[in-house]
Amino acid sequence: TTDGLDTNGNGKFAPAELQTLANSFAKNLKEFRHFTFIEIAGRLIDNPTPANARAIVKDGQLTFAFRLPLTKPVDPARTKIRFTSIDPSYYVDISPAAATPVSMVGAPKHCTHALARVDSTRPGGYNLSTSIRMTAPADDVLNSTNAAVVEVSCKG
Repeated sequence: TTDGLDTNGNGKFAPAELQTLANSFAKNLKEFRHFTFIEIAGRLIDNPTPANARAIVKDGQLTFAFRLPLTKPVDPARTKIRFTSIDPSYYVDISPAAATPVSMVGAPKHCTHALARVDSTRPGGYNLSTSIRMTAPADDVLNSTNAAVVEVSCKG
């Protein structure tokens, strides 16, 4: 919630007010894995501590961004990396940015990513909550239907 965030009462969110919100989110969302699930070689890993948390309001929409630096380097040429952001409680809508949903900063040119929407409503479709070992029931498709899964691969 942004209640009480406009501490100077001017009706707008100042950068310092937004940073306070970002810092709060980064701290308080830990128990929810920051709504981010990372698989390395098919195994769900513990989430790293968020870095560079920031909150931005643009066109009436609040966006929360942060980095999750891995604790150990992973070679994507040898190891499959997948991640998704999802709120299994259905409270928060999480969507990748339309223009640049994934940024691969400093990645070699032979590294790419694939962004796929999960369609768990089609026959034979898999349920994201099952694939990332969450506690949602196996037939729970409401939120997982809209989730995006990113797979990173490097060939070379």
